[in-house]
Amino acid sequence: MRRVNYLLICILALIMNGFNKVNAQPNTLYFLKGIPQTKDLNPARPGIESGFYISLPLFSKIDLSANTNNWSFNDLIHRGTGVMADSMVWDFKKYLGALGKNNFLMESAAWTLFEMGYKKGDNFYAVSWTEREYAEPFFTKNLAELLYYGNDRYLGSTFQSGYFGFGAAHYREFAFTYAKELKKNIGIGITGKLLFGMAGAKTSGLNFIMGMPKNGNQIDVGATGKALLSAPVDIQLLNNPNGYQAIAKNTFGTGSYLANFGNPGLAVDLGFTNKISKKLELSVSLIDLGFISWTKDVNAFTENGHFMVRGINLNTTTSTNNPPTTTDAQGLFLAFRDSVRNAFYPDRSTKSFSTLLPVKLYVAAEYKIGDQVTLGGLGRLRMFNNMIHTSLTASVNARFTNKLAVSASYSVMESTYDNLGIAAAYRIGSVQIYAAADNVPSFFQPATARNTNLRVGINLIFNDEVKSRKGVYNQRPKRAGPGCPLIRDNL
Repeated sequence: MRRVNYLLICILALIMNGFNKVNAQPNTLYFLKGIPQTKDLNPARPGIESGFYISLPLFSKIDLSANTNNWSFNDLIHRGTGVMADSMVWDFKKYLGALGKNNFLMESAAWTLFEMGYKKGDNFYAVSWTEREYAEPFFTKNLAELLYYGNDRYLGSTFQSGYFGFGAAHYREFAFTYAKELKKNIGIGITGKLLFGMAGAKTSGLNFIMGMPKNGNQIDVGATGKALLSAPVDIQLLNNPNGYQAIAKNTFGTGSYLANFGNPGLAVDLGFTNKISKKLELSVSLIDLGFISWTKDVNAFTENGHFMVRGINLNTTTSTNNPPTTTDAQGLFLAFRDSVRNAFYPDRSTKSFSTLLPVKLYVAAEYKIGDQVTLGGLGRLRMFNNMIHTSLTASVNARFTNKLAVSASYSVMESTYDNLGIAAAYRIGSVQIYAAADNVPSFFQPATARNTNLRVGINLIFNDEVKSRKGVYNQRPKRAGPGCPLIRDNL
């Protein structure tokens, strides 16, 4: 057992090593045995058989996650070669080669300050308080190429940027879970969530079109879209002779921000399990189906503008150099900026708006191959910003003793195939420590990672059935006197 303890400590150390790096809920956690937090991925699958648990206040659980559509930061910034071998270099061409048609960076974090639950018989109850945050900028490869190459390759044609923008939010979640084991080996679970948005932003329909004749004398630009913001900042657009001027006034206060209950929302998690046989269980869940209504400190901007760029003459009135030259580049840029300001003047309003949460769908199967070992298969779809992100995970799961449970996984995520994950839970008395990650190698090579996530937490579990059973099984008969065992009926 001492060797097992050392092994688990090493596993947890490897997982925790990635905690301080750029890193939602790992798929590997889904089949980990003996922890109540499996309800977060499917509320019909609470991990305890009976008893009461409370997660350690302020460290109930922490989730960190980041992933892209198969590009990494190393594609953009990496160590140079030759005379630049001792320096980091920007490599935009390599970065463009790694991009797909549509690209994104999804980052999320969650910190559960308090959680507790109870299971008796077929019924399970739990409550929790969690602070959540997510951000996802998205853009097209066309837009990135325009920024790098300029408009020369598009002369004589029309350029379309495609949709780009971002979605982001920080919100507070109070969750209430109920699960029940029905007859005929069916389980159901539901988590109702009361949400309060702290700050949020989203864009809708941001794009632009440019028409450019072959001679390059002019560019015809049209742009449309919306940008919506709810945050402690006041933004005003002021008219002036050179178009408009945006003024942002910071109204942030720590106390008022943390006590903000002005942006209400609701969400629900739904879960279902069905034990087809003694060995096979199927399950499905829908997580974070909900919205937040942003009504406080709202700034909304709508744009539908058009302007014509006639070109910039780099020669002065007294110079006709070839190629052209100028000594007033700043003045030319400011003139161009002012022409854009005059053409594009977004309409501002304080009308409320709503955002949907990044909803997840899990479909899973688990097959028992022994008393302590199962095989698991899990598919997940995440839907956000009108995009669908997929992952597939296969895992081997074991619970060797009441103290130790381990899951090892392999995942295909966003067209990446190098995701090796692990999850472990270890218990000493009533204290349980657990951690899970879908791509452990990413902690050692964060610059080249496309997907990385981590969950860690600590539970205090009391009066659970497994522990009670062990006490009964290990109990020896009492003796009435020396050498004479006590005889009891029905022992």
